[in-house]
Order: sequence, then C-alpha cells, then structure tokens
Amino acid sequence: IRSGDVIPKITSVYKDRRDGSQIEISRPKTCPVCGSHLLDEGVFVKCQNLDCKARVINSLIYFASKKCMNIDGLGEAIVKTLFEEGKIAKIPDIYNLKKEDLENLEGFKDKKIANLLNAINSSKNSPLYRFITSLGIEHIGEVAAKKLDESFGLKWINAKKDDFLNLDGFGEAMAESLVEFIETNMEKIINLTNIINPKPSVFETKNSAFNNKTVVITGTLSKSRDYFKDLLLENGAKVTNSVSKKTDFLLCGNEAGSKLENALKLGVKVIDESEFLKLLESEF
Repeated sequence: IRSGDVIPKITSVYKDRRDGSQIEISRPKTCPVCGSHLLDEGVFVKCQNLDCKARVINSLIYFASKKCMNIDGLGEAIVKTLFEEGKIAKIPDIYNLKKEDLENLEGFKDKKIANLLNAINSSKNSPLYRFITSLGIEHIGEVAAKKLDESFGLKWINAKKDDFLNLDGFGEAMAESLVEFIETNMEKIINLTNIINPKPSVFETKNSAFNNKTVVITGTLSKSRDYFKDLLLENGAKVTNSVSKKTDFLLCGNEAGSKLENALKLGVKVIDESEFLKLLESEF
C-alpha cells in the first residue's frame, strides 16, 4: 500500500508463492565497494570511508564547498574534471595539486590556475569546526561541528561515545555516527589535520536576547541567510530549519512562506530584520 500517500509499505507476504529457491538475505556488515565496516542505522546502511570510490566525488565536492573549506574555484564541475583526469582521487590530493597538473586541462589558463592554487593554500589553518564539517560525517553539520570544536578542540577524535552524548543537542544517532566515522577514518583524519593544520576556535558567547534561544530564518533578507545564521550563533542561539513549539523566534524577511504560517499558528514570536538588529544591540 501507499503509506502517507507516498512511501510504499509492505503489509503482508505471499509465502505460498515461494518455490524453495529463495535464499535469506542478511544485512551487509561491510561496504561492497571498499570493504569498510558500515554504519547501520536501521533503515539506512551507510559507508563512512572517506576514500570509498562510491562516495568520493561527492565527498570532494562537499569538502571544498562554501560552508566547509570554502575553496573558491573548486566547484562541482572542476572537481569532476580533476577526478576524471586522475588528478585527484581523495581529499589529500587537493593539497598536492601543482601548476603542471592543471596546465594541459581544458579551460585552465595561468590566472585560473594561480587563483585555484592560492585558494587551496588559503584554506589551510581554517577554523577547526569548518574542517570537521567538511568531512561529511553523518548527522554532523556546522552547529554540531562548532560544539565539538568548542568542547574538545583537536582532541575531538579521541573523545568517546559517552563524551559526545554529554554534549547539549547530541543524541544517540549523532554519537554512533561520530564513533563509527572516527574508527573508520582515524588515520586519514590525522593525515588531513597535519596537512591543513586547522585551528581550534575560541568561542565567546555574547550575553544577548538570543542566548540559548532557538531561531528559524525565512524569507529574503538584506544579506544572505548564512550571514544572519553566523550572527545568531555568535550570540548564543541555536539555528534550526523548521518551526516547532520549541522555536523561540522566526526571523522573517520578504516573501516568507509556510514557515511564517506555522509560526503564527504556534504562537512563535516573529521578528523582522530591524527588530532582530535592535534585539542584538539591547543589553541583557
């Protein structure tokens, strides 16, 4: 049947149609591509190996993206070109690229090559939370990465499951994913850390109206959502993507949609950009 009008759901099995040729299918324990131990989350079974060929292209694209290492000029198309040409096969290869590796590639002129190599070099010494985010750990986004940066610094890879569970906002799935990822990629993480030399951040949470508040952003604002998200995080807020009863503020710009409707239904305080700036400047 169609469950919820979308997802197929099995309600029964025609066992009388079995002819004896059937075999039992057990849940896989290792990745069929690279052989690494799999993260089993019940519905999903996922490979977390950074070098696995089945996931490496998307890993490279995500690693270089704006929210991660922010390597300008190393977008999706360039990553795919470099991968197909055999110039990069895993993340550390990005930092081994030289001018001669790029000179004969279509569309790569001297200025473009120089800019890309400079951008790669500039991504070194990045904040630790960006480095953690860039690894693409299941369930670990920017907010969780900042919490790991703030709580453990460079010793985050030595933390245990219980250490992760003690962090505010960290649940069982996040802790399991972190442990599995670190166990699978420990050597690779250490190698990358030595190449990039990420810097632990010093987080100074300001005493503001948004301290320990949950905020959702919607609509078109005067600057990007990332700009406002960063401001909120600096001021102690937790930024989420969906409105719920636990949401304290909805920062609302022009052409807001369903999030505004949900906020009004739930009685969530809706503020525009000017109100947001006033609250930031107020003393608490």
